[in-house]
Amino acid sequence: MEVDKFISHRGANTDYIENTMPAFELAASYGFSWIEIDVQMSSDGELFIFHDKTTTRLSDVNFDVTQIFFEDISNIILYKETINKKSYIPSMKEYLDWMNTNSIKTNIEIKINNSLVSYQEKLVDTLFNLLSKYPLLKNRILISSFSDVVMEYISKDNIYVKARLYESKDWNSDFDYIDGEFHRDFIKNKYIAIVINSECLNKNRVNYLKSKFFKVFVYSAKTDCQVKVLLDYGVDSVFIDKKEQLSIV
Repeated sequence: MEVDKFISHRGANTDYIENTMPAFELAASYGFSWIEIDVQMSSDGELFIFHDKTTTRLSDVNFDVTQIFFEDISNIILYKETINKKSYIPSMKEYLDWMNTNSIKTNIEIKINNSLVSYQEKLVDTLFNLLSKYPLLKNRILISSFSDVVMEYISKDNIYVKARLYESKDWNSDFDYIDGEFHRDFIKNKYIAIVINSECLNKNRVNYLKSKFFKVFVYSAKTDCQVKVLLDYGVDSVFIDKKEQLSIV
């Protein structure tokens, strides 16, 4: 699977509200061919697209989204004051139906804001069951997660391409794990890339990661300068927020 140099991070989130259908539609209209989304599951087993654990940041209500029914989730009004826009939380099915109408490719991050193993396994089962109803999309989907439980649970799947997410908070402390257990798991499960946070990187570290993990995807670059630096380091793909960054070389 070929992944573009730039991936639209939660859709066009500087021009619209992140992880909403208008943000995805705008990203496609700007020329992005890859979009990253975050999938979670409601208390009644419905999949929806939202990043945070609670609705506080993007609405005037405060709900833990994995603890309420999808009907309640779908009625939440999302609002972003800086751009004076309102929207709603879309279902995963709505997004896949939209994908069926275009050529967009998608990195589905299985977002874990509920630590219960039973929740994580049910989320995966529900997602894969839904995806099975869209067989024509299988070559346009890349699945990833930070969760060891999730990645282990999906390791037997041989239909969808996968990448391994990791956040390094202290490179020196994390190095032995990255170089050892993390790398062994990566090779065993045939992931296509390590997806890692930008803050921990420099050119030497990117060179090391490419030698071990083949491809390095980076989340997320906020400024044009960050994007230019990461490309200079030689990373393979960058999650970006602004359409203007598509022209950076």
